[in-house]
Amino acid sequence: MGKDFHHVALTKILGEEIWLAFTNSGVCASEFKKLTSLSQFRNHLQERTGETFSKVVSMPENMEKAIRQWEIHGYSSDLNFDISSFSLFQQKVWNRCSQIPLGETSTYSEIAISINHPKAQRAVGSALGANPVPVLIPCHRVLRNDGGLGGYAYGSRLKELLLVRENYAKVLD
Repeated sequence: MGKDFHHVALTKILGEEIWLAFTNSGVCASEFKKLTSLSQFRNHLQERTGETFSKVVSMPENMEKAIRQWEIHGYSSDLNFDISSFSLFQQKVWNRCSQIPLGETSTYSEIAISINHPKAQRAVGSALGANPVPVLIPCHRVLRNDGGLGGYAYGSRLKELLLVRENYAKVLD
């Protein structure tokens, strides 16, 4: 494997400009550009990882291709995530969340049951709230058991907008 790198690039996903941080292991963080400046994002990354992330003009071609595939299908087996620094429980929640198809949703309870922690709905919600890669790890696809939106780190309005955009994208597929 080559030299380790830590980069940040700006991309557009579901019509939203997003800062995307990635390493040679995969995508490790993202933030909405309209909510966070590049310097704020880079400072947060350095505090969390101890690494300096350099801005690059574009992402590696294979990552760009995987993100476009994700936009069409809501999932890409070629899109790797670098989330190994988080708890095993969080990783299980995020991996399960990544399997929710585009235009579909799940509930906190369904996620908890599927990862063999049937009484951990609130812990699932907490893990989703700590998701370092919102949108690409689609925590916005998880709803309350009664069908309500539930929480979202960026507010219920943005969660609803993302779900509407994904339903529209599914119709176009």
